[in-house]
Amino acid sequence: MAFYELIPADESGADFAVVLDDGALAPYVPAGGTVYLRRSVDLCDGDVGLFRTEKGMAFRQFCQDSRGTVYLFTLDRSEKAGDLVFPVGSRYPVCYGKVLLDRPIPLPMD
Repeated sequence: MAFYELIPADESGADFAVVLDDGALAPYVPAGGTVYLRRSVDLCDGDVGLFRTEKGMAFRQFCQDSRGTVYLFTLDRSEKAGDLVFPVGSRYPVCYGKVLLDRPIPLPMD
């Protein structure tokens, strides 16, 4: 389980920031990098968020199908075994914020 350090946000539009201690957002943000997040944002397919799951906190890419099933994808596709699926009505995931990135990240095709 990774540990994320909460730090004050000083970026425009961010509500809080997190320093990564792992490669959770590789290759887009390196371990040791800082990510800025905004709370209370509706996520769209392809957005990256910080989620609480039954296994703990995780950065993942969000996607929801037409039936309401939520898919959370790892950004590092060599770690795709870490992808998570939540059927409609699941208690999880809970989104704590959207990661503010300078460019969109394409959804995985695998």
